[in-house]
Amino acid sequence: MNFLFETLEIFIMKIICIADIHGNREAIKNVKEFAISRGIERFIILGDFPGYESFKDEGENLEEIKDVLNMLKNFKVLAIPGNCDHPRAVDVFNEFNVNLHEKIIVMDDLSLVGLGGSTPTPFGTPFEIGEEEIYNKLKKLIESVETDRFILALHNPPFNTECDATADGVHIGSVSIRKIVEEFQPSLVLSSHVHESGGKTDKIGNSVIANIGPLMHNRIGILDINGDIKIELMKI
Repeated sequence: MNFLFETLEIFIMKIICIADIHGNREAIKNVKEFAISRGIERFIILGDFPGYESFKDEGENLEEIKDVLNMLKNFKVLAIPGNCDHPRAVDVFNEFNVNLHEKIIVMDDLSLVGLGGSTPTPFGTPFEIGEEEIYNKLKKLIESVETDRFILALHNPPFNTECDATADGVHIGSVSIRKIVEEFQPSLVLSSHVHESGGKTDKIGNSVIANIGPLMHNRIGILDINGDIKIELMKI
């Protein structure tokens, strides 16, 4: 497996984090206006681009991804796929030069480690991977990190936190991601996927866990890297 190591020169950086767009173009327009008003030039997208009515059709799925990336073409974007994105989303990301899936981006003294998809769901979504594969891929990536600090950019949250609970209080996050966090203690874990836990944070050891929440409901996160690493979750 080949990993991309790319260096971004930063001293003070704010990045808007979004996820679970699910075809809501109006929400993309809103977050673009918000980014411009705040002078923020960078986005991280944590997956689930297409709407519920179109994600099972490969062609429509990929076209929705391209539409969103074209809408954000004037920003500096990094993206991973969600479980509702077709596996060929990675090809689209590479075409647009935004791919973070299974890659490491170095930002000064900090690494951003990306892995998309989710554990199996009851809905037969296109980008589902098993726990063992998640663990092995993340472990291999993290063992390649050369900076002292790193952030995980994921779609799936770790198991048994405030960030992976359904409306009924059932925890549906990834056991493997939790194990990775316990073992390697990233500074921050960015995730989404479980809409009902959007806007919530938690901790596993010293690692902060954040569920950005669905952009389709106007939820976003602002990642602030200015010496310390901070994440602000909000609705716009």
